[in-house]
Amino acid sequence: MTQIVVALSALIISVVLFASGNAFVNSLLGVRMSLSGIEPMTIGIVLFFFALGFVIGSRICPGIIQRVGHIRAFAVFSAAAAIAALVYPMSESMWLWGVMRFASGVAAAGLIITVESWFSCVATAGNRARLFSMYQIFFYSAVAGGQLLLQVAPPESAIPFSLAAILLVGSLIPLAMSHMHSPNIEAVEALPMLEVYREAPLGVIASLLNGVIMSGFYAMAPVYATSTGLDVGQISVFMSVAIFSAMIIAGPIGYFCDRHDRARVMLVVTLISSLAGAVIFLLGNLSFLWICAFTAVFFGLSASIYSIAVAITNDRMTQNQIVAASATLLTAYGIGNLVGPLLNASIMDAVGANGFFLANSLLLGVLLILILRDMQRVPAISPEEQEDFVAVSPDVFPVMAEIDPRNEDYDEDDRTLDDLFFDPKENENEEGDSQAEEAPASADQDAR
Repeated sequence: MTQIVVALSALIISVVLFASGNAFVNSLLGVRMSLSGIEPMTIGIVLFFFALGFVIGSRICPGIIQRVGHIRAFAVFSAAAAIAALVYPMSESMWLWGVMRFASGVAAAGLIITVESWFSCVATAGNRARLFSMYQIFFYSAVAGGQLLLQVAPPESAIPFSLAAILLVGSLIPLAMSHMHSPNIEAVEALPMLEVYREAPLGVIASLLNGVIMSGFYAMAPVYATSTGLDVGQISVFMSVAIFSAMIIAGPIGYFCDRHDRARVMLVVTLISSLAGAVIFLLGNLSFLWICAFTAVFFGLSASIYSIAVAITNDRMTQNQIVAASATLLTAYGIGNLVGPLLNASIMDAVGANGFFLANSLLLGVLLILILRDMQRVPAISPEEQEDFVAVSPDVFPVMAEIDPRNEDYDEDDRTLDDLFFDPKENENEEGDSQAEEAPASADQDAR
């Protein structure tokens, strides 16, 4: 595994730089707009465009990557995200910010697909479980770490946006200096949502509602924190603690999911998460320490719902349907993503900042009722018959879902690390031979 980490060091550094820069901008904008006195609904609309761009980007970016190549595509997406970061402090137009958020969403989707296809290229039957986990650990550590950058300079200044742009452009340098082949991106056809719903209704519904909750949190949690009087340093810690808690809680959730009925595990997770959000809403003026503690429970458990939904769905699918079903659940999650910022913003507009946790607790309450209904109608699967649980992020596209350790139909094609890299001298020789072959033909045409 150490050999893989060393071989992929350029890719890992690029992922860390981009993820931290992108996460930094996401939180920075919410804080900046909130400090400027902009209404929550307006903030929600602006931040909604990132989710829209991400969903659309996940559809159009694979074609762009295939046409221009992975490194060029990575350069384009990095530059687009960096340009957007630099534009924000130049204007206070919310429409312009919305356009930039859309561009950032498309760029983020393109970059993630580019990176994940490289990771998928080196996955083998022997390393894919560790590779899958390693990718998510690096990615979400960077996202959590990016929140701490809020403390670098006042959000009202242009300095934080410049720092974000440096990180986003800097993510291109390690890859540009590497000698990596461009792997193929194979299209993954999603199963019809109705077909997946018939087999695993809870998986589809939970993915949809989890998309609403997660996108709402990333977009509006910094706004909530600013509105309740937390300073910028506290906001950065608040966001970072929430994201780190999701990483830590994933392990115990997996342990219980492999030993108990997964619908029951989701029931308990949803109940505790809902109660944690309700406590923050009902008690109102909590100390910073208690806000962080309850938010860690709320977000850490809520973030695991998607993984449980995927596991429940896979238990009811054949092996050759797992990747296609994952693509369908991602579609459901993406639809929820579009709703999250708008729903949270509208409730915060109506009842104040604490409406943020009211909205999410109500959504979890709805999911709680649907889980109970599903448990009455759908026969439980014994732990012995269940697929292995894998903590998976909804930000993982089907290209990465192919190396999910539960996918027994994964074809590794005898991949080795050597297949991922090319010899620059050999590449130059090939180009020279190609030019030599073209020269006589060119001279022939000139003579004519």
